[in-house]
Amino acid sequence: MSSKDRRPYLSAVSLTQSLLDFCQDNLECRLELIVEIETPAGTIYASDRNKYVGNTFYEALLVFPVIGRTVGEWLSPDVQFSTLQLELSNVDGRFNNFLPGGANYGGWVGKGVVVKMGLAEQSGTYTTIFSGQITDVGGFRRTVKSIVVIARDNYEKLNATFPTINMTDILYPKIESKNVHKLLPVIYGDWTVYTEPAPATVFGYVVNGADPFVTFKERNCDISGPASPTSIFLISHGFDEDDKVVFSTSGTLPSPLVAGTVYYVKSPSQDDFRISATMGGADINTTTVGTGDHKVKPDPLAPKEPVHLVVSSNALSFFDTTQVYVKRTDEYWLVPASEITMIGLDNNEFTIDQDGPLWLAGAAYAFQESDLFFVKVKGKDLGAYTDNIVEQARDILITYGGASPGDFDANWDTFRDKASPAQSAIVNILSRVWLAEANKALSYALSMLEQVRLEAYISRDLKIKINSLHFEDWDSSPSFNIRNYDIVKDSFQTSIDDQNNFNAGQGVYNFLPDVNEDAYSTPIFNNPAAITQAGRRIAKKIVFPNLYFQTHATDQLWEILRLASSTLELVTTPLTWRSILLDIGDFVNVNVSIGSTIFENVPAMIRDIGYDPAGLKVVCKLWLMAMVPYPGYEPGYTGTVGGYSATIVEE
Repeated sequence: MSSKDRRPYLSAVSLTQSLLDFCQDNLECRLELIVEIETPAGTIYASDRNKYVGNTFYEALLVFPVIGRTVGEWLSPDVQFSTLQLELSNVDGRFNNFLPGGANYGGWVGKGVVVKMGLAEQSGTYTTIFSGQITDVGGFRRTVKSIVVIARDNYEKLNATFPTINMTDILYPKIESKNVHKLLPVIYGDWTVYTEPAPATVFGYVVNGADPFVTFKERNCDISGPASPTSIFLISHGFDEDDKVVFSTSGTLPSPLVAGTVYYVKSPSQDDFRISATMGGADINTTTVGTGDHKVKPDPLAPKEPVHLVVSSNALSFFDTTQVYVKRTDEYWLVPASEITMIGLDNNEFTIDQDGPLWLAGAAYAFQESDLFFVKVKGKDLGAYTDNIVEQARDILITYGGASPGDFDANWDTFRDKASPAQSAIVNILSRVWLAEANKALSYALSMLEQVRLEAYISRDLKIKINSLHFEDWDSSPSFNIRNYDIVKDSFQTSIDDQNNFNAGQGVYNFLPDVNEDAYSTPIFNNPAAITQAGRRIAKKIVFPNLYFQTHATDQLWEILRLASSTLELVTTPLTWRSILLDIGDFVNVNVSIGSTIFENVPAMIRDIGYDPAGLKVVCKLWLMAMVPYPGYEPGYTGTVGGYSATIVEE
């Protein structure tokens, strides 16, 4: 009989790997789960058995399902949320007051769900393994004997839609109809460089193009008559109180109106106004109907209003008044800086004067509805990290996703400041954002990180954490060893990661707003040894819309090809509860011999991790590095063609 003490869990006050290893050796452990569910009227404390944890009683109300967390799929635009479904027993009707018609019925959507695991009654040992909110889609329902809640992890709250500001006629009363309900762009990074072939690429949106004193356009109108007072009907006319107008006609105006005479606008609404002969004077009454088609326009002697343009929804750190262009037909004309007036302190709106110097084809500028405007600007001020892709992604999650600075793991700073090697020196990789279509904040931030081979996920500590796909960051000597006794019998399954298996590729990069596409392409590169081994060329196009230097896009493409062409292998297996403290991104050593499957000291990265209360199993999906050399690790297998030392060549 073993002389080991089989009862350390009875006195433990914290959950450590050494404790789990000790319990595994003695086949004894009292790991248990508890859940706290917010309701419209308080908190439900439940478990799969009746017990006290600390001073709180958790009632036997449910059987726990498998609880999973994931980093998602590499090089995939889809966000994968960790989801949890809990079914609470309601056989005795104790929760009827929370159901429709009950005294405490209210909204369940958005209520919190927290699941913890620890040692029996020892509250200090419990660690949170899931924290989320009840979803707005199928998040709550009932059966004849239970109520069911469905929650997603805290990633859900980060996936808010942005940009958020519409150019409406309420915000900009004189806006042209073609611009109504367009989203004002969100802008980060440096948009003063790499805009070729156009001199500038960022749009300036005209927001007073329907102001008649900007266009001086003559428009058809209806004049009531005989009428006391007379009304001028013109949809979205744009005139204001006391504006000066003149009329013309193909026939005769209603009496006493005279063509070419200046009248003053009175009591304007959106689609009609009255007139007087003097400013603030009496309404004019018409005594005849008039004949022909009537038109109205501003007084030709009135000065033209400047053209008002908006660039972004966020404040900008720089606006280059010497680099503003108007595009008319296929030509760009540089607007003299003397004709530009900045408005406000945010650098994101300005005006262009009309009827000034002769700078457009030898004439003074006069606005035309078909004119397009482009500017050179620098985006949101993020201090020393204004052009840094990691800091930009974090700011998007904070500003538009609702995250707080405390939600982020400290390793965001580590990767933001990473300075070597060159292909992974994120501090030197320049990024920019121009976004004028609705996107999810989380999805967009993840796509940015993906371009520099980083992934984000919710860690076991409930922080938004980064997982690195940089070879030099990987652990070559993992301390956690997976052996046969860690694996549930007949559960070890391996497969090739076909989705991420390719050996040739081309990068497209530098999204330009004026052409609405990634304007540049890298050469096509491949791994010739991997092509020979596979017997065929498997190519993929990789998109880097936020990068605008070719060297940066090329460096990332090379590293992606080195990883993708290395024959990544997936392992899916439930592990014993000794693995409970492992997390996504952790490296483990696989040392197993199961039938014909034999691995000796092969590092593997955890991609997904789940908790199955049935037998307290930890369900993992691993990337096996059996064929992926990286610093400090050389596979002991023949046929290695990928990894950090792979040779990538230009086709």
